[in-house]
Amino acid sequence: MSTSSAYILCIETANVITSVALAKDGLCISQKTILESNKAADALQLLVGELLTECKLTFNELSAIAISSGPGSYTGLRITAASAKAYCLALKIPLIAIPTLEAMLYGVQKRYLKTTYDVFVPMIDARRMEVFTSFYNIDFEVIKSFGGLVLDAHFQEMIEPDKRYLLFGNGALKANIYSHLPNLEIFQTFEHAASDLCALAFKKLGNKQFEDIAYFEPNYTKPVYITQTL
Repeated sequence: MSTSSAYILCIETANVITSVALAKDGLCISQKTILESNKAADALQLLVGELLTECKLTFNELSAIAISSGPGSYTGLRITAASAKAYCLALKIPLIAIPTLEAMLYGVQKRYLKTTYDVFVPMIDARRMEVFTSFYNIDFEVIKSFGGLVLDAHFQEMIEPDKRYLLFGNGALKANIYSHLPNLEIFQTFEHAASDLCALAFKKLGNKQFEDIAYFEPNYTKPVYITQTL
């Protein structure tokens, strides 16, 4: 392996999956994913170790750590942020944060080849009828920005009849009540993947768009929901 190459460890745990990928100069060269829900705490470090071993790479050869920074699962985001900070501090390399909705947009265009739409709407389940989402055009420009959005009767009023919409992600399943709209497609089989971070992270590496490791916090969007069992 050339020492001039930039290797970035990419981690995606913002949703239910645990996924890690290794990028070389922006291209994913290997990926490991556990589709079983909420396994980040148990499996993340093992996956990272296996990934580096398979690629015959050591931690010291990494140029940066990139993470999916939310919104999404509070636990998944917290575990990944803590792990990434520890890696970066120990290795003295930068931390790169990729907004999860942007990573989803990249994935739906590049992995699933969904490009013939005017508006892309990545959706992450946020309990009940709420989703984390924003509206994007094909060039990753935000058309409408939200924190949490409740998919109530007002949602249909946001859908412009002269534009084609693609809704995707596990939150999009909640929009099935609007599936009758002829200009709206609900893509139900989208899965998150760490490989979606690779090219976006390499671009940030080149532009030196790094996070302050001491003060970085993921985009939790809203406070954690905790229950207590007596």
